[in-house]
Formats: sequence, structure tokens, C-alpha cells
Amino acid sequence: MANQVCGPRMLLDCTLRDGGYVNNWEFEEDTVRKVVRALYEAGVRYIELGILGQGGKPGRSTKFSDFVQIEPYLEARHPDCRYAVMLNQAEAERYKIPVRSEKTPDLIRIAFFKPEYTAAMRKAEELKEKGYLVWLQAMATFLYSREEMERLLDAVNRVRPDGFYMVDSFSTMYGEDVRQMADQILARLSPDIQFGFHAHNNIQLAYANVIEFFSVSTDRALIADGSIYGMGRGAGNVPTELMMEYLNKFAGGKYDIMKVLRVFQQEIRPIFRQYYWGYSPEYYLTASKGTNSAYSWYLGNREIRDLTDLDEILDRIPPEVRYTLSREAADEAVRSYCEEKRL
Repeated sequence: MANQVCGPRMLLDCTLRDGGYVNNWEFEEDTVRKVVRALYEAGVRYIELGILGQGGKPGRSTKFSDFVQIEPYLEARHPDCRYAVMLNQAEAERYKIPVRSEKTPDLIRIAFFKPEYTAAMRKAEELKEKGYLVWLQAMATFLYSREEMERLLDAVNRVRPDGFYMVDSFSTMYGEDVRQMADQILARLSPDIQFGFHAHNNIQLAYANVIEFFSVSTDRALIADGSIYGMGRGAGNVPTELMMEYLNKFAGGKYDIMKVLRVFQQEIRPIFRQYYWGYSPEYYLTASKGTNSAYSWYLGNREIRDLTDLDEILDRIPPEVRYTLSREAADEAVRSYCEEKRL
């Protein structure tokens, strides 16, 4: 990186949001407070508190059905830290979002798939008018053709959010893919918009891909997501502590990694012992087929354990529903495969 043009390299921790896919966002309030405090003391200045969603138990969940449920975690907020929450565009109209204040998060991340991007732009403008920082997360970014990506970026530039993310939703990207996509985006994205990357670890490349991303030659701020011990659905994410190590060595970071390791030991390791996450052949198979990893999770719950069976069933998922879990399509794939297997 020393010979390249490099602006700030930063991390956002998404343990309490993406990690929630592991334990259904069932974090005790004391655990949330300890995680947030440890991350801040370690030097993290972007902390995602959870996700807007239905079904979470107030005080025992980081899935929030309204902004009142978020308020307890902001009582000890720090003015130099940005606290975030994620909003899925598919559910965006369910929630009444107040004007930004000291009782609300600073930042809302809007996650959207390609068919939703026009609606996501409108929602971003609405949230900006309410005073929020907005980051737009283009889920499964590899699904965009070059021409579609150019149209998306033109729309993003018109909205002027605080940040734009490319997302390796299915963990199909290699280092060269990361660099090519980053270069394409940087060539068109307005220079005043921060650029981010969210990686998954189905093929054991999340950390390497983030290093590749941080190595891109640009003087704009680059941000990548991490979670403590890689906590996240399926194969998980980039471990925050490893990103800190890299940024300390190569990008002038001053992160106190032991703060994170201690809270891992006290609060996250017990969750890991109860709910496994990490590399597995099942999640490799979904990545190899360009399919959402939620299918392996769902089919595993349907007792599809044999890898040959899983491979055959995944091949039967229609291309148009591979980007997000369709239980109906998965059930039909199981039915047709089992029927054929009996013949």
C-alpha cells in the first residue's frame, strides 16, 4: 500500500446485526452494552447496533421493531462514534422512522437487491431529509451487468448518500473480482461518497478479499465490515480482530485488539459454543452455484444432510430466486428430487 494513493481505511463492526443471523438476534441487553463499549474502547468508530425487523424481544434482541427499542443502547453514546442500524428495502415501509436525534442511530444502512434499487433511492432521500447518514448496500452486487452498474451509480450520485457498498452476498468473489468491481465503481462514484465492502467467508476468502479491497489505489475513505470472531450466518464474515491487525500494520491503525478478544471470550465465545458458524462444505456448495447461503441453512433444517443430495437439490433452484431464499422453491426442489430418486 505504501506506493499507492491511499485515503483512510476503516472498519464497521456488524456483530450485533450480521451476527444475529446465528442466534436470531437474541443478545441480552448487558451483552450488547459490553460489546458496544469494547468496540469503542478498541477504536472502532462505526458500530452497527442491529437490524429493523419483527419478532425481537425488547431488551433481549438486536432485532428492533421500532426506534424506541434502540434507545437504551445509545444512552452512553460518544460524539465521535457513528451508531448504525440496517433496514432491508423489502420491509422498509413497515417502520416509522423518526427525525434523527440523540435518541436515534446516526446512520441507516439500506440493503437492497437489484429489482429494489429505485425504491431504495427514494427511501435514501427520505432518510436524508430526516437528518440521517445513509449508506446504500447493493446486495449481490455481482448480479449487475456493467451497464446496470453504471445506471445504478448514476442514481446513487444523484441521491448523494454518505456511503455506497458493494456486497459479496453469496461469497463468489476472488481477489481479481474485488479489484475489478472496485475499480469500476470508483471510476464513476462521486468522490464525496464513501465506498465500502461487505464480504462473506463461504470459500475462505473474506479476509483476503478485504485486504485486496483496502489495497485499491484511491484517496477516498474505504470502509469494510467485520464482526467479532467472524460471527455471521453460515460461514460468517471477516473477523474484526483480524481486520484490526491488518489496519494496525499497514494503514496507520491504532486499534486495541485485546479489548475485542476479551469481549469475545466473555460474551461471544459462549454463543459460538451453542451455535456454530464457520466454513463448511454446505456453504461452499451454495457459493459455487451463485446461490444465497440461506438455502443451505433452510435445507439443513429440512434434514438434507447428504452433500450429494444437497448438490442435486441446489441445482434445481430456479435462477430467478437464487438471490434470496424462496422456501416454496426449495420445497419444490426437494419434492422433485426425492420423487425422481424413488423412480
